[in-house]
Amino acid sequence: MKTAPDKTADAILRVLGHLDPPEDLYSVSGSRLYDRITANDLTELPEILAAARKTSGPILELASGSGRITRPLLTLGRPLTAVDSSPEMLALLQARVASRAFNPREVRVDLVEADMSRFELDGGYGCVVLGASSITLLDGSTRRELFRRVRDCLTPDGVFLLTVLNADSHQAADDDGDTTISAFGEDSFLITAESRDPVNGARHVTMIHVSFNEGGTYRSSAYTSEVAFVSNDLIAEEIVGQGLTIRERRPVRIASRSSRLNDIELWVCAA
Repeated sequence: MKTAPDKTADAILRVLGHLDPPEDLYSVSGSRLYDRITANDLTELPEILAAARKTSGPILELASGSGRITRPLLTLGRPLTAVDSSPEMLALLQARVASRAFNPREVRVDLVEADMSRFELDGGYGCVVLGASSITLLDGSTRRELFRRVRDCLTPDGVFLLTVLNADSHQAADDDGDTTISAFGEDSFLITAESRDPVNGARHVTMIHVSFNEGGTYRSSAYTSEVAFVSNDLIAEEIVGQGLTIRERRPVRIASRSSRLNDIELWVCAA
């Protein structure tokens, strides 16, 4: 999936004098920034935890990142396997699970470096979790592969929990995109520019972090990510096509509502 260049982001970078092309958001330094951005985001955590509490057995978390969702899942006291493709994110998570503050029940956590659509595990999981609407990072073939692997690793009474950004409710959004500027600590700010590709409907997200030094000088870093805006009907069709059923779809309360993030659902699926 490749979107058209983001002219707004390019213009901002030129004004800042930022000459290097943006890095991938899931690079080493991008992962650290993403970890800081999402550290206090409570979106979807109550809904995921309430649904996971109704299941039993080991938990598998896909695209775990540095542990925003892992931490509340550990309060259930059940063995957990965390899968992520970023070694930097997994290193952050490994350090955290060793801490009593993060993992007070000293739950056993297995870390697996793998793409969320290509993991290879024996199965036997009573709950599989894919949060943060991470399904939008995949194209059609990799979404179907993920759903197949999830089906195969669930116990007979296991449940698959995933959060989905409702792209259907964003279709009226302006194709020119959206740009926001927000304070990010005492001496920096974050610019987020988004544009929609008119051909494939995907969103191109550019995050520009500007931090100030003493004397009024500044430095900037830039990161990009591609987000697929896919119809919920298509995702549901793909889930069912891989042998899963959708038991329930419930709304998720969003901690910081914005024009880009205003309609998320938790889907409860089973084999």
